Amino acid sequence: MTQAGDAHLAIPQFANMSDFEHKPLLAKHVVHEPPVDLNSELWQLTSMALQVSLSTFARIALESIDSAFLGHIGAEALAASSLAIVWTNVPLMGVWAGASALVTLCGQAWGAKNGELAGIWLQMGLVITSILMIPVFIWYWCLGFVLGASTDDQEVVTLGIRFARILSFSIWPSLVYACVRLYFQSVGIMAPTTVVGTISIGVTVAANYILIYGAFGWGGMGFDGSPLATVIASWFQPIALISYAVVYKKMHLQAWGGWDFKAFTPERIKTFLGIAIPVASNSLVSNLANSAMSLIAAKLGSDVIAANAVISGLWGLLWALFWGFGCATQVRVANHLGANRPAAAKKLGLLGFGCTVICVVLLAIGASILRHRLFYVFTTDDDLLNLCMLVQPIFICGFMIESMEILTSSILTAMGEVNVTAWACLLATWVIELPIAYVGAIVLGYGFPMLWYAICIMETVKILVYLYTLSKIDWNAMARRAVETMEATGENEEEVLEDTKNVAISEAGNVPIGLTRVMHSPVNAPLLTPTSRAERWDRDTGGLTHHRGSVSFVSPSGERSGSFHHV
Repeated sequence: MTQAGDAHLAIPQFANMSDFEHKPLLAKHVVHEPPVDLNSELWQLTSMALQVSLSTFARIALESIDSAFLGHIGAEALAASSLAIVWTNVPLMGVWAGASALVTLCGQAWGAKNGELAGIWLQMGLVITSILMIPVFIWYWCLGFVLGASTDDQEVVTLGIRFARILSFSIWPSLVYACVRLYFQSVGIMAPTTVVGTISIGVTVAANYILIYGAFGWGGMGFDGSPLATVIASWFQPIALISYAVVYKKMHLQAWGGWDFKAFTPERIKTFLGIAIPVASNSLVSNLANSAMSLIAAKLGSDVIAANAVISGLWGLLWALFWGFGCATQVRVANHLGANRPAAAKKLGLLGFGCTVICVVLLAIGASILRHRLFYVFTTDDDLLNLCMLVQPIFICGFMIESMEILTSSILTAMGEVNVTAWACLLATWVIELPIAYVGAIVLGYGFPMLWYAICIMETVKILVYLYTLSKIDWNAMARRAVETMEATGENEEEVLEDTKNVAISEAGNVPIGLTRVMHSPVNAPLLTPTSRAERWDRDTGGLTHHRGSVSFVSPSGERSGSFHHV
């Protein structure tokens, strides 16, 4: 041991202390950011927002086709289909959401240069979802008990049972399509799924029209034609995608080693379920909340069920327009944080906020001018239109608030603060929205408008939570974390911009065909940024990296694959 550790620091003596007394002992490292080109940023923001909004709008319009046709048949038909979908949606979307484990597993395997493992995960996803389809199918056929408990309208119950039983034959092709679509997306192949999704709109419209109203002298099937059209469109999607991408183009060969059931080891099954079950559980809880909201509407009568379906369908279409700017803002804020430009990220957040305000004000003016004509796409029934007009002012107020909520939650997601948004949504729905809706609409007797007042209050609470969180955020710390994530994943700004745009265009609003939205907005928007996806990966896997056998997600060097941009 030397005496150096005990020695006092020698303080140098300066002849003239005035030169140094106002200077810090340690100079701070100041990063001077380049100025933000607002014109260029506005162009990029608007361009991406338009692309995402149009693709998402088309996808949600596809979901609304059945409601549009059934709404013109009659209020009972729309009420029956909506109530049936409310309860069939819960288990189906649980399995559908669980299949999203393929995004993580296939993406990580592909990023680790292990294409054969990506194919094994696809096989496992197809087999597990096919097995889980059986109890879901049984649930569809036993739905009469739930429908009978939901409403006293016997005609609605009878039509709902018929609707659910016909629709049950769309379950398996919908799940197969989900698995294959997510598999191709994980390996960077998105064009075929986009094309198939676009063509599906035409197939669904044509099938609905012909089967409901008939053609060439045939009188059609009426109400039963709509769920049958959904079955046809649901089978069309996987057949078209597999025929083109697998049989014709053989795009799967780069990540496919052929069927091998020996690869279904207990460890792999445990890994798959370890990611799928939490995601499916989250979807189950969220969709139960949406079902509970529709159950409250059902207690108010079949006309309210139908009117709520009309309003919710329109809300979903408007969400697509809001999500465009929310998505673009999320991506651009994340890009600037990843480039260690926190001041620019702040300005982009404000720019996105301004664009969203302009967009929502124009939509509100348009909705006010159109009045009842706004709902003609779903129904021309006078009683339903009067009910819709009863809540139109609240509806306009609600989507204005939600547009701001989408923007602020997108900024938080760009920073990787996904836990804040997830918990805020969960608690606001179960603790605020549902109790207020039930007490106000049923107990106090204020009826249908109270459902939408509850939604407005919930959205207001969420946006206040997000704004408070943003006010406490250290943007410089967020930038440092984003830089570390970018370095760990090996991504750069161009990769992030291109890949996140592809994910947003291909994934936002994706649900099975025929699933009419009965909630005010989609439960989960896709995670678009490296930081948010890294947070989700760590949460889903518990931060573990698997090393045993061919299950490993890591490269030969032993480092964890950082290919979040492939996911």
